[in-house]
Amino acid sequence: MHPPVTAGVDGSAASLAAAVWAAEEAALRRTRLHLVAALGAAPDVRTPVAERAERTSVAGPADRRQWARRSLRLAEDRVRTRRPRLEITSEIVSAAPMDALLDAGGDAQLLALGSYGLGNVSARTLGSTGPALAVRAPFPVALVRQAYQAPRRAPVLLGLDARRPADELIGQAFEEAAVREVPLQVVHAWQPPGPAQVYPANLRPPRAEQRLARRAAKRLPEVLVPWREKWPEVRVIEDFTEENAARAVACRSSMACLVVLGVRALLGPVTHSTLQQAHCPVLLVPHT
Repeated sequence: MHPPVTAGVDGSAASLAAAVWAAEEAALRRTRLHLVAALGAAPDVRTPVAERAERTSVAGPADRRQWARRSLRLAEDRVRTRRPRLEITSEIVSAAPMDALLDAGGDAQLLALGSYGLGNVSARTLGSTGPALAVRAPFPVALVRQAYQAPRRAPVLLGLDARRPADELIGQAFEEAAVREVPLQVVHAWQPPGPAQVYPANLRPPRAEQRLARRAAKRLPEVLVPWREKWPEVRVIEDFTEENAARAVACRSSMACLVVLGVRALLGPVTHSTLQQAHCPVLLVPHT
């Protein structure tokens, strides 16, 4: 059996969406789904579990364990309605969410989290467990929004800086497209450098700018040559654009099934902006 797909759950609607998405990933990969609840996670009284429990206090260890059990049960019930034959395992970890998820994800193909939850973070500000964990994790982390339905045969969308391509990132994107049997759309956004960097006297000669643009556009197909050879079954859509990278990825995400971005020691501005604006799940892939 291949390593599982793991999802962190805390009873929030977002974590339930992540569990359902992770179940589909597990089915695609013909492996099991593993659900993890951390005792250190404080529940949000707005969640379905809280409504069922009539907003029971969960201040003590026994209450937190009861909350974790309910969160796991609710997530499993939600998954069973869609994937009744999928193998599901679960565990409650006596640790803070960050530590619990880092440990659980180490044995998984990827870890899925809701785009809010696991720390009561709003869907728009994001700013806690998911992005912070992605920076530290040595494995891919998916952040899943609620109620997103991808168009049929929607591509996987890879945001790539062709000047600094990373094998781990490109390989993961091709794998995601291959397992879904959909195209891979590779976005390479480029904008002309500022006048002080290239052009004398604050001038931008059109010919110089056009020459730089052509040179930038050539990088993308050159970078993808070995990957096309390795994954001949994946149809690649090369998408070179002269616009802001974050805006380019976010706009195209409404017609994608998954956005794949790289992450290093810190979240870059493109990744941070995409997490706030993307319409579909975002898979953050660690690379050097």
